[in-house]
Amino acid sequence: MTAPRRVLCLCGSLRRASSNRAALQAAQQLAPPTLQLVLYEGLGTLPLFNPDDEVDPLPPSVLALRAAVGTADALLVACPEYAHGVPGAFKNLLDWLVGSLEFPGKPVLLLNTSARDSYHAQASLAEILSTMSAPLLTSQPLTVALPGAGCTAAQVLGSADRCAELRAVLGILATAI
Repeated sequence: MTAPRRVLCLCGSLRRASSNRAALQAAQQLAPPTLQLVLYEGLGTLPLFNPDDEVDPLPPSVLALRAAVGTADALLVACPEYAHGVPGAFKNLLDWLVGSLEFPGKPVLLLNTSARDSYHAQASLAEILSTMSAPLLTSQPLTVALPGAGCTAAQVLGSADRCAELRAVLGILATAI
């Protein structure tokens, strides 16, 4: 039997009760045996990006991020929109990957969990990722419309519609990688 393909799930929110995190956690539980979804938990530990700090040795949290990206076959990104933009903490994560050898060419699938028609951050994120040489698996982010902050993975899994949307996301990942 072939080993499952590893998908690194990146949540763009630091919020404990994040709908983006809930969607990724639900996706982990719905993943077929051909996919292993791993949730990256180090967003809040990354130092502020400064190109002067991109020297050997890199901060341990940056090394861990780059190693996690390097071992992944693809990335699944769920990122909120703050003031029509990408949250600063998530942009910081991406900045630490710009100069890495692990990121370029890594397939990425964007997930939009907003039920409020948020698209500014998603468009910006797609532009950033394309500039970073990430092939986007779909031309538009895939929507799993959640009610907002405070949503849990159990609530996502309790909705047949949300589960169907997440299974479609997982199907695209499985086919692409």
